[in-house]
Amino acid sequence: MSSDFIQSLHEIIKQASIMEWLVFICALIYIIFIALENSIGWLFGFLASFFSVYICYQVGLFLESGLNILYCIIGLYGWHQWLYGSYERKKIMVTQLSFKKNFLFFLIGIIFWLLLGFFAKSFSKQVLPYLDAFITAFSIIATWMTAKKYIENWIYWIFIDALSIILFASREYYLLAFLNFIYIIIAVFGFLKWRRVIS
Repeated sequence: MSSDFIQSLHEIIKQASIMEWLVFICALIYIIFIALENSIGWLFGFLASFFSVYICYQVGLFLESGLNILYCIIGLYGWHQWLYGSYERKKIMVTQLSFKKNFLFFLIGIIFWLLLGFFAKSFSKQVLPYLDAFITAFSIIATWMTAKKYIENWIYWIFIDALSIILFASREYYLLAFLNFIYIIIAVFGFLKWRRVIS
């Protein structure tokens, strides 16, 4: 069993392109720093998203490519928010959303997902349109939540990352699929760490 895993890992490493490795390294540094509430993580997130635009576009994941352009923009916003805080220049603290606001964000995500999925399926050659649309819709919400330090962002990311494993594996980007597996582990750690902060 362990030898099969090592062999599979070796194949993933061997098949990955330089661009995939750049995304992998930058994204891993990003998520670790974000879990530790360090603003420098946003800059590595920006770089990971910047490189991902090309990778996703190359294999027909157009929504994912567009999402990464938004990640670049939100990444700079998140970096500014964490570094300088709110308009009052106060440090942003980890907080929890009310049930009403959580439900509202979830509803917005569902509506955005269905509209985006329909558009992608009907008017483009998008691969796995509804799966990619779901990831895109909820990733935008989760990234904004992260920028605002809402603890619920980690719960969103656990589900998003699980679906991203399927998406990237379907396009044979196994290193990025493996990255999302690592993301899930760090998201659990991030949630537990942030929960201790607001306890």
